[in-house]
Amino acid sequence: AMFARALVPRGAPRGAPRGRGARLLAAAAGADAEALAGAYARRVADGKLEDSTLQKRVVQFLGTALEQARTTSATSAAGEASIRIADWIWPASKMGSGGAAAEEDRRRVAQYTAWLAAENARRVSQQRPGAAGGSGGAVGSGRVRPTADEGSQVSSPAQAEGAVEGSVSPPGLDEKEVRRQRRTQSVYMHGTVGTGKTMLLDLFCEQARSAELRVQRRHFYEFVLELHVRIHATQQERPIEVVANTLADEVDVLCFDEFQITDIQDAAILPRFFEVLFLRGVAIVMTSNTPPQLLYAGGLNRHVHLPPFVNLMAENCTVLGLGGPRGSEPVDYRRRAEETEAREEGVGAGVGRYVVARGGEEVAELEAAWSSLCGDSSVAPRSLAVSMGRSFLVEQAAGRACRVTFQQVCDSERGEADYLALAQHFDAVLLDGVPKYTSLEDVDTLRRFVKLLDVLYDRRVRLVLSAAVPLDELFAGIRSDIKSGGGTDDLAWRAAQYSSDGKAGLAPSAVGTLLEAVRATERAESRLREMRTRRYWQQCAEE
Repeated sequence: AMFARALVPRGAPRGAPRGRGARLLAAAAGADAEALAGAYARRVADGKLEDSTLQKRVVQFLGTALEQARTTSATSAAGEASIRIADWIWPASKMGSGGAAAEEDRRRVAQYTAWLAAENARRVSQQRPGAAGGSGGAVGSGRVRPTADEGSQVSSPAQAEGAVEGSVSPPGLDEKEVRRQRRTQSVYMHGTVGTGKTMLLDLFCEQARSAELRVQRRHFYEFVLELHVRIHATQQERPIEVVANTLADEVDVLCFDEFQITDIQDAAILPRFFEVLFLRGVAIVMTSNTPPQLLYAGGLNRHVHLPPFVNLMAENCTVLGLGGPRGSEPVDYRRRAEETEAREEGVGAGVGRYVVARGGEEVAELEAAWSSLCGDSSVAPRSLAVSMGRSFLVEQAAGRACRVTFQQVCDSERGEADYLALAQHFDAVLLDGVPKYTSLEDVDTLRRFVKLLDVLYDRRVRLVLSAAVPLDELFAGIRSDIKSGGGTDDLAWRAAQYSSDGKAGLAPSAVGTLLEAVRATERAESRLREMRTRRYWQQCAEE
């Protein structure tokens, strides 16, 4: 469970053992950073990481974060054994939470959205054959841009900030809260796929646990899913802050793999949630394919929620970009591992784990793989319990293995909760019928497929996959479609056409995360390369 215990009753002591606090305080200065550097050196010696100057610098920053987390935790355990709910952090409503400020935000957003809808409808009517050109914009190359006058008619909520008559700035933190601020040096690692971010994160987690720090290491999809459930179940005022304070009582270190913001609900919740964690001194280490300033790019009402969050990250995190030397391609460790195995095994590398359709010839290969996964277990349907009272019927299950089709898990209303249920109940999955992605209209099934791969990879589930084309061609079509479409402006315009006439383009909900979904195919391809290697299957068996 994400939270180890229920809310602490008022006046109840925090359960940190005194002995643990003494041991944390007794540790020699710099010992954790040295141990982390030693673990990195061993990974380099094993060939799992490069002897990279950049990665050594990243390890130094992670070592600093670890030392500061130990100091914060030791102080808390030794000197604050009676923390009460009355002492929790309650940040001022400066990120859209509560009161008249939030209501005014909603009013401005509604006004701005209504104006955008009217503009979209007007521009579409101008582009229809025979429509008279108005003075509202210039038509060219399939795109219409507002003139300076139009853009100033209705300001965005961000531009209108502070212009509300009679508005009062929310109060800041009181003196007691200011004294309790412990800004731990957190770390945000971003970079292209396969550059060693997850391996460095795992090294940090291992050393933090060795140092007796209370650590949670989660894939961000999974964490956010449970976060929403917990907030929904909290029957108190300001539930986001309540849940964040409860978590801060339980952990010293949070590690998130594949941090991303993909929808408006998360964009509204996460800034307030992270603010409490940072103020409470929780050390947070994150990996992402996206720099902080590009999170939720193009998302609905991004200008309302993300700028304060990006500033919050800048104040509390060391942001580190991982990649190759300037002017060179970064190392993809997963691709390199696959190539090494292919040289060692020749044409047999990956056989039986990534099966390409060959006009029916692949059926025997799939059946042999399924028979091997089943072993002596009988095949029968199995119903899996999913969060929020739902269930997921797996039609073919045998022991700790299951066989599902792409249509069942990705071309239907499935999500992270369903994929987590699969990963919790099965150690091996045979996925049949993955199509070639050819255009942006496939983006919904693409998102589900990427999420499924993320969950299975993070939980170290063995995967046998049957696809229509070789892996190099699986995502080529959708990548080509987005590159030839003219960029973000063109994608936004296609969505505007859909929302105005309901006939063409993409669903409006796709605007905010479309580019990110396609970028995620690089991560999916990289992980598929590793998941079909013999070494990955051996690691799954050992864990």
